[in-house]
Amino acid sequence: MQQMRDFLTELLTAYWFAPPVALWRAVELRTATKEMYRHPLLDLGCGDGLVAQALFGPAQVDVGLDPWAAQVRQAARSGVYRRVQQADGHRLPYPDGAFATVFSNSVLEHIPDVAPVVREVGRVLTPPDPGRGEPGGRFIFTVPSDAFRRLLHFYQARRAMGDEEGAERYAAEMDQWLVHHHYHTPQEWADLLAEGGMVLEKARYYIPEPVEHLWDRMNRRFGLGRRSLWGLLASPRLRGLGHQRLLARWVVHRFSRAWRPYYEMDVPPGEVGGGLLVVGRRAH
Repeated sequence: MQQMRDFLTELLTAYWFAPPVALWRAVELRTATKEMYRHPLLDLGCGDGLVAQALFGPAQVDVGLDPWAAQVRQAARSGVYRRVQQADGHRLPYPDGAFATVFSNSVLEHIPDVAPVVREVGRVLTPPDPGRGEPGGRFIFTVPSDAFRRLLHFYQARRAMGDEEGAERYAAEMDQWLVHHHYHTPQEWADLLAEGGMVLEKARYYIPEPVEHLWDRMNRRFGLGRRSLWGLLASPRLRGLGHQRLLARWVVHRFSRAWRPYYEMDVPPGEVGGGLLVVGRRAH
């Protein structure tokens, strides 16, 4: 049996400057790597290409697409994509049935009106071919789940003290910092997929409650989302001083061990997690 890749060490190496991000992404990719990705493959909202580089490897993605020019330039330099393109997900510049798989990692929650994007994805996926026994193309994506807010450590801590207003205020602050516009349930995603001519094939929770608790606490420890000593030390402006190589080595050495049990933790059957992997398939 093929050994599972160590995404935790890989992502801590890539995101040493933001260790909690590395933890979340590592669990995310440990979940996503279990899916099958047929070509042609589109990475929708590819960003800088770091996630696809860890998941797929060099030159393994046919197209990377992102609306931001700076991200597209970085993606082009990553060596992951055979082609990169700047475009809006609401108007994908591809013909009908162009891709066997569309992958999107933690992108859709940042789009206020996601329905048109889902419909566009349905359009560019390959339709099923019953004569050849070929199923329709698949839309594989990860998003924060409908349980994300209530699994936050500091949200729960405020509620435990009877501070409901403080708990909601904290969750709203996290929404603003992370630019999250919605947290759909699996059924709501099924309805959105149906509008795009797709059927829900799978909805799987990841990021168990203890992992999200750790992630939330570590965001505060490392001062992510606000000014902090760590943010200053990890700033690209100080790269020339040479200390960041030592910081990066310390992060990988320390947390690849300390966070290993959290990285390997699955959501127990029947429970929910902070992340949701959704697979939709073009139906006709």
